[in-house]
Amino acid sequence: MPSPNGPRARELALLALLALSLLAWWGWRGLERGAPEPRVDRVRCVSYAPFHRPGETPFDPHAHASRERIRADLQRLSTITDCVRTYSVDQGLDQVPAVARELGMQVLLGAWLGRDRVKNAGEMQRAIALARDEARTVRALIVGNEVLLRAELAERELIEHIASANRALDVPVTYADVWEFWLRYPNVAEAVDFVTVHVLPYWEDEPVAVARAVEHVLSIHRHVQQAFPGRRILLGETGWPRAGRERRAAVPGRVEQARFVRGFVAAAESQGLPYNLIEAFDQPWKRRLEGAMGGYWGLFDRDGDAAFPWRGPVNADPRWRDGFAGAAAGAFGFALLAGFAYRRRARIVVAQALAGSAAGAVLVEQMRHAMQWNETWTTALPALLGAAATLAYAWFAVDRLSGAHAGSTHDTPGAFALLRGTRRAVRHAVVPPVTNTLRALGLLRIGYLFAAATVALLLVFDARYRGFPWASFAIPLALQALLALRGERLTADAREERALCFVIVACAALALTQETLLNAQAVVFLGGIASFALACLGAPRSRTRTSIPSSAPKAEGANE
Repeated sequence: MPSPNGPRARELALLALLALSLLAWWGWRGLERGAPEPRVDRVRCVSYAPFHRPGETPFDPHAHASRERIRADLQRLSTITDCVRTYSVDQGLDQVPAVARELGMQVLLGAWLGRDRVKNAGEMQRAIALARDEARTVRALIVGNEVLLRAELAERELIEHIASANRALDVPVTYADVWEFWLRYPNVAEAVDFVTVHVLPYWEDEPVAVARAVEHVLSIHRHVQQAFPGRRILLGETGWPRAGRERRAAVPGRVEQARFVRGFVAAAESQGLPYNLIEAFDQPWKRRLEGAMGGYWGLFDRDGDAAFPWRGPVNADPRWRDGFAGAAAGAFGFALLAGFAYRRRARIVVAQALAGSAAGAVLVEQMRHAMQWNETWTTALPALLGAAATLAYAWFAVDRLSGAHAGSTHDTPGAFALLRGTRRAVRHAVVPPVTNTLRALGLLRIGYLFAAATVALLLVFDARYRGFPWASFAIPLALQALLALRGERLTADAREERALCFVIVACAALALTQETLLNAQAVVFLGGIASFALACLGAPRSRTRTSIPSSAPKAEGANE
């Protein structure tokens, strides 16, 4: 049974600090920040694909964009630009030039090339015919997109496709790839009418912080211009993601996207540089390939709303008040439940209310993270289970604090020992009698340790498109640390938990060396899960100190 005294004053203060820290974080998310303001209200050109609603993907062979959808999208885009860039003429995209003509827009028409030579021939035939028929609307034909980067086509074959398009058309012909591959394959530049380079500071091998990103793009433009003197250079893709993982000093975010796009447009207009921004609408399907970072490059979100304001200050999250609502709901729910469970024990009710407030504030971010990183709600069940586990850890950890007698220190058995009924532990009075709270915490603890070990391993061996789900581990870390301060630690035979703790700490250290200390997300997350593992192990004790509470019954057969 819980002690009538409940958590100590120091523990209540730490719970209050945790809740207030999370509320302060949400408040910080709502602070408005400045961003450059271009003199123009329109951009030169934007990449367009119609697959911006959940579940839509160009990988679906039956996907086909209707003319009505394309017209609605281009009408929305006509408010900010008079040019769109496409990447294929398949799946209904061959209708884009005609719709663009009706709306007074122009098109950088793309022909998609890959490994399939039969499909390549068909794509080129259709693209050339379309560019010929819509010559007044098609500003240029882009033959292939990053096909050399993907190593799906040889340089010789690419040049042949470019040459065949040049022979058939009066429209300018180009090819698009990242800037390094233009320098690696200079012969391609001799075959095109102008050079189309992609410069994405976030995705560089040495990622560039947003504060230096605009100048980086401009310096790369100058570098490529020097490599191909006298040739026109089009910045065919540049932009910044609004969500995802940090890559060293490159931080994705709404404020960062606004700062880059607005700053770049202002700089490009002042220097008269032709450019195309990636992209028009968020593309949820790209999250399957590139994580959250792939799905949030749009100037408009998937519903067609502006991703950030073009003028004035910008905040990191326009729905930052949801965090306060989550905290209030968590505090009320936990306090109500605790009021029934612990009658006339005000300190315990207050402790549960504080834990509920922290859990509620974290839960909003935890669900946001799940929504950002998953293309559809096919992963709803894992997300909901994670949310339930966060709430359960908060409740049972505070319940454990409430039931621990002041000044007591004792070991807690591992989950497998608990499942076996803790026969050895109870028989030898190593721990107090096993309660439902102890069982629940044991199972939650090993579940979180296993999850943390899995994530840490993946961040060592397959990190590029994986995030740092700090919110999923924040509550277990904070409350396990409180339990460790109270003196809780694993028993010596909790082998599974100890092995997982070792994996977490070792992999966290390795992953952090790869991410470097420039990556604040990595520092917080990897340091957090390593701290969680250490908190589960508990503080070491001297050999002379006993782990048997003075009030525990003596082992059977012991001397009186």
